[in-house]
Amino acid sequence: MSGTRLRSQKAQATERTARSALLVVAHGERGGAGDDRLVYEIAERIRNSGNYSTVHSCFLSKEPSLKSIVGGVSDRPVTIYPLFMSDGYFVRQAIPRSLGATHRVQVLTPVGLNGQLPQLVARTALQTARATGLVPRDCSLLLVAHGSKHDRASRNATETVAGTIRAMDEFASVSTCYLEESPFVDEQLANTKGPVLMAGLFIGQGMHGGEDVPRAIKNSRRDDVVPLPPMTRWPGLADMICSGLSETAAFQSKAHTRST
Repeated sequence: MSGTRLRSQKAQATERTARSALLVVAHGERGGAGDDRLVYEIAERIRNSGNYSTVHSCFLSKEPSLKSIVGGVSDRPVTIYPLFMSDGYFVRQAIPRSLGATHRVQVLTPVGLNGQLPQLVARTALQTARATGLVPRDCSLLLVAHGSKHDRASRNATETVAGTIRAMDEFASVSTCYLEESPFVDEQLANTKGPVLMAGLFIGQGMHGGEDVPRAIKNSRRDDVVPLPPMTRWPGLADMICSGLSETAAFQSKAHTRST
């Protein structure tokens, strides 16, 4: 009996080691109405799925930090899911720097490069238009992202989403604007025919989504701009992310089985 129990304990330990620890990593909200709700929701849902040995939420700008969490799971493979809208500075440099010399780490594709994101943006915009009595084909869809004067990653990711939605031919036009590079939000609002559906591509509702974009809309003095709900509250966003993470876990499990 004790031998059976011992073998069972060893099998469970082997299984835990084989399965990755999942770290859901975000920048961390600052200002606005941000509460990092999406980070915690994803972590809780994936934790309940049992697909990973352990699941943690962590941040680059506040506690619990990625650096502090990753040190506690160095005894097993680590999977990093970046809750960022592009593979820019934070994904390419800040996350690897926080990981240090940690071994067996896989950094997944950030949410902004998910191939299903354009469909989700379009679906949310269509729902918003119809809920406010607008005909989508009469509306211009304006995507707002962070952008950067030093790195094209944010712009490239946003333009990819815009191009895919444009090909769907659901709206009068689809264009982009940015907070830190041209075309800026005020410039694009001045040059876009209404009514305008404005989608803020921000993970959270902090300073950018909660303050910068509403201020730009107010300063435009237009009454035909309809903002979409904050991205973290879009129906289907968490489902899209969690589905992808479950598929990754299944793939990792099969790869481990083949190697043993």
